[in-house]
Amino acid sequence: MTIQQITAVEAMKILTTDYNSILIDVRTFEEFNFVGTANPQGFNNRMILLPWQFYNDHQLNPDFYTILRNKLKNFFNKEDLTTKLIFICRSGARSNQAGLFISSYGYSNCYNVSDGFEGKLDQHHHRSKINGWKANNLPWEQT
Repeated sequence: MTIQQITAVEAMKILTTDYNSILIDVRTFEEFNFVGTANPQGFNNRMILLPWQFYNDHQLNPDFYTILRNKLKNFFNKEDLTTKLIFICRSGARSNQAGLFISSYGYSNCYNVSDGFEGKLDQHHHRSKINGWKANNLPWEQT
């Protein structure tokens, strides 16, 4: 199985034009709190924060599918395996894994934000400078 690879800019375009799409951030709760998250107001708050792995032990979230399925039903008031599920993490690796996993349950429109929320490391080993959600000045916030 494969999922479609897109940039953060392409993800934002889908989210703002296709109401049958949703952003699924699979980073850890710690990353949500310390690094920030996309600000979903520009796409009708269609965003789910759901860790794929846990920070303390890097174990996969055993309830990932069940929680995601229930949250999707709540957002869209139905189960629709054609909803565009746009997965994002720090740099595209975990979100790709999560998207592949969910596509195995029959979801046919899974996308991975390949440059992630923070993007690749620059020559000084810093993120958020080259590519990704933040580097492209897409809406984001910290709590």
